[in-house]
Amino acid sequence: MKKLVTIAVAVAVVIAMLGAHYVQAQANGRPSAPFKGANSPLAPVVLTNHALSRTFFDQAAPDVSVGSGFAAIDSPVTITCGNTAGCTIEAESWAEPGINSIAGNRWGICTALDGVTGVGICTFQGTLPSDNTFVTGSLNNSFRITKGTHTVQAMIYTDSGVFLAQYHNTYHLYVP
Repeated sequence: MKKLVTIAVAVAVVIAMLGAHYVQAQANGRPSAPFKGANSPLAPVVLTNHALSRTFFDQAAPDVSVGSGFAAIDSPVTITCGNTAGCTIEAESWAEPGINSIAGNRWGICTALDGVTGVGICTFQGTLPSDNTFVTGSLNNSFRITKGTHTVQAMIYTDSGVFLAQYHNTYHLYVP
């Protein structure tokens, strides 16, 4: 019986230590992600029925090189919210970067609102292949805006720059 109690105490100590390590790791966030989204002017309203007001489409195959850090995928799209209580924008974006030969070149997709990158969420896509092939990644983001005229724009992030082959963005304007 004494051995069983000793084993139980040892197991409890190990579980407590692992739990403390897990909590500390959670407090530090995701260390491998190069960025996280920021809060929008109004917090998202989850579980609220929204009525679709307008939809904007934007796609192209620019075949351009973009530098490191954040770079615009498309031109800013102007969206006007006429509701005094505000509106919700849903941004659906995908991009196809490639022709990368740098190992460990991380990338992701974000949304910019009124020139501020990272509104809502940003999606860390991982690292780009270093064999000059292409990958496709996507983002589905939603955030609240205040009444008035705003600009929304898709952004790509890379550590070391990349070639952007093509993209597609859909912006939905909803009224709660």
